Amino acid sequence: HVTAIIEFPGNKIGTFECSLAHCSDRSATIYGSAGVIDIPFPFWCPTKVKVTKMTGLGSQQWSDPETHEFSLPSDVVALTTEDGKVPGFNFVNSQGLAYEAREVNRCFREGMIESPSFTTQHCIEILRLISDIGKYAAK
Repeated sequence: HVTAIIEFPGNKIGTFECSLAHCSDRSATIYGSAGVIDIPFPFWCPTKVKVTKMTGLGSQQWSDPETHEFSLPSDVVALTTEDGKVPGFNFVNSQGLAYEAREVNRCFREGMIESPSFTTQHCIEILRLISDIGKYAAK
Protein backbone atom coordinates (compact mmCIF):
# COMPACT_ATOMS: atom_id res chain seq x y z
CA HIS A 1 0.00 0.00 0.00
CA VAL A 2 1.47 3.36 -1.03
CA THR A 3 0.32 6.92 -0.47
CA ALA A 4 2.30 9.84 -1.85
CA ILE A 5 2.19 13.62 -1.78
CA ILE A 6 3.88 15.08 -4.84
CA GLU A 7 5.05 18.67 -5.25
CA PHE A 8 4.93 20.14 -8.74
CA PRO A 9 6.29 23.42 -10.10
CA GLY A 10 4.17 26.47 -9.34
CA ASN A 11 3.30 25.41 -5.77
CA LYS A 12 1.01 22.66 -7.03
CA ILE A 13 0.47 19.51 -5.03
CA GLY A 14 -0.83 16.12 -6.05
CA THR A 15 -1.63 13.05 -4.01
CA PHE A 16 -2.34 9.46 -4.84
CA GLU A 17 -2.92 6.18 -3.14
CA CYS A 18 -2.63 2.70 -4.54
CA SER A 19 -2.40 -0.82 -3.25
CA LEU A 20 -2.03 -4.39 -4.38
CA ALA A 21 -2.79 -5.56 -0.85
CA HIS A 22 -6.50 -4.71 -0.75
CA CYS A 23 -9.46 -4.32 -3.07
CA SER A 24 -10.37 -0.95 -4.51
CA ASP A 25 -12.86 0.30 -7.04
CA ARG A 26 -9.98 1.00 -9.47
CA SER A 27 -11.25 4.46 -10.27
CA ALA A 28 -9.49 7.82 -10.21
CA THR A 29 -10.58 11.27 -9.10
CA ILE A 30 -8.75 14.46 -9.97
CA TYR A 31 -9.46 17.51 -7.83
CA GLY A 32 -8.39 20.87 -9.23
CA SER A 33 -8.90 24.54 -8.55
CA ALA A 34 -11.71 24.69 -11.12
CA GLY A 35 -13.49 21.41 -10.47
CA VAL A 36 -13.39 17.64 -10.23
CA ILE A 37 -12.88 14.91 -12.82
CA ASP A 38 -14.17 11.45 -11.90
CA ILE A 39 -12.81 8.54 -13.91
CA PRO A 40 -14.66 5.29 -13.16
CA PHE A 41 -13.38 1.71 -13.44
CA PRO A 42 -11.24 0.97 -15.34
CA PHE A 43 -9.36 4.26 -14.92
CA TRP A 44 -6.45 3.07 -17.12
CA CYS A 45 -8.71 2.84 -20.17
CA PRO A 46 -12.01 4.56 -19.40
CA THR A 47 -15.00 4.85 -21.68
CA LYS A 48 -16.37 7.87 -19.83
CA VAL A 49 -15.38 10.67 -17.47
CA LYS A 50 -17.53 12.94 -15.34
CA VAL A 51 -16.56 16.62 -15.03
CA THR A 52 -18.02 18.86 -12.32
CA LYS A 53 -16.92 22.49 -12.51
CA MET A 54 -16.81 24.77 -9.48
CA THR A 55 -16.74 28.55 -9.25
CA GLY A 56 -17.49 31.32 -6.80
CA LEU A 57 -15.95 32.55 -3.61
CA GLY A 58 -14.27 29.62 -1.90
CA SER A 59 -15.43 27.36 -4.76
CA GLN A 60 -18.91 27.14 -3.31
CA GLN A 61 -20.84 26.92 -6.58
CA TRP A 62 -20.94 23.61 -8.41
CA SER A 63 -22.16 22.97 -11.93
CA ASP A 64 -24.24 19.97 -12.85
CA PRO A 65 -21.88 17.10 -13.72
CA GLU A 66 -21.14 16.62 -17.41
CA THR A 67 -20.45 13.07 -18.56
CA HIS A 68 -18.21 12.62 -21.58
CA GLU A 69 -18.26 9.19 -23.21
CA PHE A 70 -15.57 7.64 -25.41
CA SER A 71 -16.07 4.48 -27.39
CA LEU A 72 -13.50 1.74 -27.64
CA PRO A 73 -12.27 0.96 -31.16
CA SER A 74 -14.83 -1.30 -32.80
CA ASP A 75 -12.38 -2.75 -35.32
CA VAL A 76 -10.19 -4.45 -32.70
CA VAL A 77 -11.05 -8.05 -31.87
CA ALA A 78 -9.35 -10.72 -29.80
CA LEU A 79 -7.27 -13.20 -31.77
CA THR A 80 -8.39 -16.77 -32.30
CA THR A 81 -6.23 -19.45 -30.65
CA GLU A 82 -4.93 -22.51 -32.50
CA ASP A 83 -7.89 -24.57 -31.28
CA GLY A 84 -10.37 -22.04 -32.74
CA LYS A 85 -11.39 -20.40 -29.47
CA VAL A 86 -11.54 -16.64 -28.92
CA PRO A 87 -10.58 -16.14 -25.26
CA GLY A 88 -11.08 -12.38 -25.26
CA PHE A 89 -8.69 -9.81 -23.87
CA ASN A 90 -6.57 -10.15 -20.74
CA PHE A 91 -7.77 -6.92 -19.11
CA VAL A 92 -10.95 -4.88 -19.20
CA ASN A 93 -10.94 -2.50 -22.19
CA SER A 94 -7.59 -3.81 -23.48
CA GLN A 95 -8.76 -3.05 -26.99
CA GLY A 96 -8.31 0.63 -26.05
CA LEU A 97 -4.54 0.04 -26.30
CA ALA A 98 -5.07 0.12 -30.06
CA TYR A 99 -5.02 3.93 -29.84
CA GLU A 100 -1.46 3.78 -28.49
CA ALA A 101 -0.44 1.21 -31.11
CA ARG A 102 -1.83 3.44 -33.88
CA GLU A 103 0.18 6.40 -32.58
CA VAL A 104 3.38 4.32 -32.53
CA ASN A 105 2.64 3.18 -36.08
CA ARG A 106 2.02 6.77 -37.22
CA CYS A 107 5.26 8.02 -35.68
CA PHE A 108 7.23 5.14 -37.17
CA ARG A 109 5.83 5.76 -40.66
CA GLU A 110 6.64 9.49 -40.37
CA GLY A 111 10.22 8.75 -39.32
CA MET A 112 9.81 10.08 -35.77
CA ILE A 113 11.59 8.49 -32.81
CA GLU A 114 8.99 9.68 -30.27
CA SER A 115 5.43 10.92 -30.17
CA PRO A 116 4.83 14.61 -29.54
CA SER A 117 1.85 13.48 -27.42
CA PHE A 118 4.10 11.57 -25.00
CA THR A 119 7.76 12.48 -25.33
CA THR A 120 10.82 10.73 -23.96
CA GLN A 121 11.04 13.54 -21.40
CA HIS A 122 7.49 12.80 -20.19
CA CYS A 123 8.41 9.14 -19.80
CA ILE A 124 11.61 9.94 -17.88
CA GLU A 125 9.72 12.28 -15.52
CA ILE A 126 7.19 9.55 -14.73
CA LEU A 127 9.93 6.95 -14.21
CA ARG A 128 11.77 9.30 -11.83
CA LEU A 129 8.57 9.86 -9.89
CA ILE A 130 7.93 6.12 -9.61
CA SER A 131 11.56 5.55 -8.58
CA ASP A 132 11.41 8.28 -5.92
CA ILE A 133 8.17 6.90 -4.49
CA GLY A 134 9.69 3.41 -4.46
CA LYS A 135 12.67 4.64 -2.46
CA TYR A 136 10.41 6.09 0.22
CA ALA A 137 8.05 3.11 0.22
CA ALA A 138 10.96 0.71 0.81
CA LYS A 139 11.98 2.52 4.01
